[in-house]
Amino acid sequence: MPPSNTFHLDLHIAGASRPASDGTRSEVHSPHDGSVVGSVPKASAADLDSAVEAAHIAFQTWSRLTAYEREKVIRKATAFVRTQADSIGLAMALEQGKPLAQSRSEIGGACDLIDYYAAEAPRIEGWTNPTEDRNYRSWVHWQPVGVCGLITPWNYPVSLLSWKLGPALATGCTVVVKPTTVTPLSPLAFCQALTHGGIPAGVINVVTGSGSILGEALIRHPKVAKIAMTGSTATGKRILELAGPLLKKVSLELGGQCPAIVCADADLDLAAKTIAYKGWRNCGQSCSSVNRVYAHTSIHDALADKLKALAESMSLGDGISQPNVDLGPMATPDGPTTAQAHVDDAIHLGARLITGGQRPAGDAFARGHYYQPTLLTTCPPQARVMREETFGPVIGMARFESIEEAISLANDTAYGLVAYLFTRDFTTTARASEALDAGTVCVNHGAVNTAYGPYAGWKDSGYGVELSRRAVYEYLKPKHVKVALS
Repeated sequence: MPPSNTFHLDLHIAGASRPASDGTRSEVHSPHDGSVVGSVPKASAADLDSAVEAAHIAFQTWSRLTAYEREKVIRKATAFVRTQADSIGLAMALEQGKPLAQSRSEIGGACDLIDYYAAEAPRIEGWTNPTEDRNYRSWVHWQPVGVCGLITPWNYPVSLLSWKLGPALATGCTVVVKPTTVTPLSPLAFCQALTHGGIPAGVINVVTGSGSILGEALIRHPKVAKIAMTGSTATGKRILELAGPLLKKVSLELGGQCPAIVCADADLDLAAKTIAYKGWRNCGQSCSSVNRVYAHTSIHDALADKLKALAESMSLGDGISQPNVDLGPMATPDGPTTAQAHVDDAIHLGARLITGGQRPAGDAFARGHYYQPTLLTTCPPQARVMREETFGPVIGMARFESIEEAISLANDTAYGLVAYLFTRDFTTTARASEALDAGTVCVNHGAVNTAYGPYAGWKDSGYGVELSRRAVYEYLKPKHVKVALS
């Protein structure tokens, strides 16, 4: 794919590009200045049927390859995708707003994760069972579930796709991808590149268009065996409501309202850098972003000073002309609006604004969805920034006196995705990490998403598992074979 500043792409079905059946298209706009950066078809229900049928046909041969054969095909395909990282990364930067350097890196990271699962598939083990009679033989093996519907978000449009695509392809499943209407270009280009790199036609199909038309139809489709989605908790619950009566497999990575606890003995420079990275990177548009910080009263002010300095050192701008800028615009116009509402609410309830708290001034930002990295202190528990997922570059802080108090505050939420803890004491590490209601606890770091670690949301933050070798079983079903010898 040649580099371009606009991307006009078509549906990807059965290995070929095609327009929507009725010819309609929708434009994709830049969050930096509102200009048109591309367009995609508005797929119809008939187009979705074609994509599912293509995946169903391809499943008959893809699933019968050995895991070793699939690994070779997948690795060849990702090697080709890496040669297209500049172009696909540009599409992402244009449509999503994150800086170009971060967008390019996301493409490489997605390929790495798909390769991880390609190598993991040959390690899937069955087992044999001792039997009640020596004339019986019993063994268990795993088979792919079938066609999978993958519904993906706009904040990390290729990375979070790879979390689903990797285990699906490796286990022998075929897929129909439904990307969000906000960022359809980069996931569509990524999937096309995988097919061009050698993934057989029909194994990966992509339909773009309205979620209200395509989403529910994909979930209800009789030839779709599993749904995997990253998105809001409300959407996840709706998917379970639709898929439950059909007894389909479902895995969901949902919202978060992630706390960070900073103890009196913490390395404050490390804590500040990690919280700034996890709270403000990608403008806070991540389910694992640090939303709220509970700092021991003895170090609260010092930590706030360090965070303030880091926030004010961050550069904002168009990530295309300034590819190494720290923060680009937020992806949607709702982003700055929600951030401002949470800031205003906190201040109204008595919080103190330390830095940020508004859109940046100047002509360079006038037409874009920009918002300054923001820090608030003295935030009461009832403030929206301490209870709701801002999904913006806003961090709220509060003090605590005892670790028990901090854990109670951290757990006082419907979410349970990630919690962060900063301490040098191993006893505190062990006891606090066990007491925190979160599927992932990061102690003294912010490297949340690792291929080898399961990413499982507790409470309203998820259903099932993504990442780690455990995720492959979300795309497999067990079969017990019991044989009576003659």
